[in-house]
Amino acid sequence: MNTALQSQENKREPVRIIFDTDMQTDVDDVGAAAMLHALADRGEIEILATMVSVSYPWSVPCMDAINTFYGRPNLPIGTVKGKGVVRNSSYARQIAEEFPHDLKSAGAASDAVALYRKILAAEADKSVVIVTVGYLTNVAALLDSKPDQSSALNGRELVQQKVKQWVCMGGIYPRGLETNFKYDAPASVKAVNKWPTPVIFSGWEIGKDILTGHTLCEKLPPGNLVRRAYELYLGPNKTQRESWDQSAVLVAARGLGAYWDIEARGSNHINADGSNEWRAAPGKEHSYLVRKMKPLEIASIIEELMAQPPR
Repeated sequence: MNTALQSQENKREPVRIIFDTDMQTDVDDVGAAAMLHALADRGEIEILATMVSVSYPWSVPCMDAINTFYGRPNLPIGTVKGKGVVRNSSYARQIAEEFPHDLKSAGAASDAVALYRKILAAEADKSVVIVTVGYLTNVAALLDSKPDQSSALNGRELVQQKVKQWVCMGGIYPRGLETNFKYDAPASVKAVNKWPTPVIFSGWEIGKDILTGHTLCEKLPPGNLVRRAYELYLGPNKTQRESWDQSAVLVAARGLGAYWDIEARGSNHINADGSNEWRAAPGKEHSYLVRKMKPLEIASIIEELMAQPPR
């Protein structure tokens, strides 16, 4: 990558990130998690926790296998307790069964809301970046949470005090209906419309032209978890996939940099069906990514991070 950019990034304090993923349908969740660990190994970020926003039984074990593969077996994992979205996965069970990890079921993971509250309460004010690359089930429940042993603040107050920024992969801009907002539409309405700190939305249109995965078989050995997940997802006839979730991780870790511009004139509104529309009316600290760097160049940066071996 550009050495001047790398030098500038290395001078920053590590960004303190909570990562929230569905980890079930699309393999870009695995790519995003791989990037997250690579950025942590480079000292650019610190991963505070990995949250799972679905009730699919293999999502938590898969997330734990990824964390273990990258040398962070004790990284906290929180998940939905109760009824969450369940969709099928072409890779999560196989990854969990083929790679070592400790959490054998979703029931063994912490409650996501309780874990969010515990971590946020212990962090400095305005210091945490939350990046969501799945449904907004957990963050909506966090906003609704009541004072507990971790904090005397309610959820919205705790977010307002501790969260510097939320980076959300969701929506289509200026308007559309996208998967992450659609499948738990009530949570999307609540989370986006009531979130009290700055939000950057990385829309479907950003990731759709950033194609990654095609060099993983060349760069990584057969026993590499990321390569295996992409092989399971893509099958024998495809070599790459859109990079929706990786784009969100990149902006959460490195900011806009030379990668993107933003549109901040207005705010995002979520309708009851999960569709979104960008409205001219101000009043919220919302912005969405606008293409700047060529997708092929961003893809190369993402691919390099995805292919970085564990430390």
